[in-house]
Amino acid sequence: MPTTTPATILLVLIATICAALAHLLWGRRWQQLPIFWLAAFVGVLLVYGFGLSLPLNLPHPAGVPVLESTLAAWILLTVASRLRV
Repeated sequence: MPTTTPATILLVLIATICAALAHLLWGRRWQQLPIFWLAAFVGVLLVYGFGLSLPLNLPHPAGVPVLESTLAAWILLTVASRLRV
């Protein structure tokens, strides 16, 4: 049975929360929710995968830079919302 690491759970949680908030702000149809979630998850994965971090002394729970991941998710969510999908 595969185990889920705390980093994976945190990444999915950040992406889900950001996508849900973006859908509340900009969403018009339910079909946009998976697109928003995918955009947020790609943003979170880019930061985590490349190990991007701001030069601040912020905690990184489970090795996940939360602030940077959230910022990247919102940048890609803004792009996704402007595509008018």
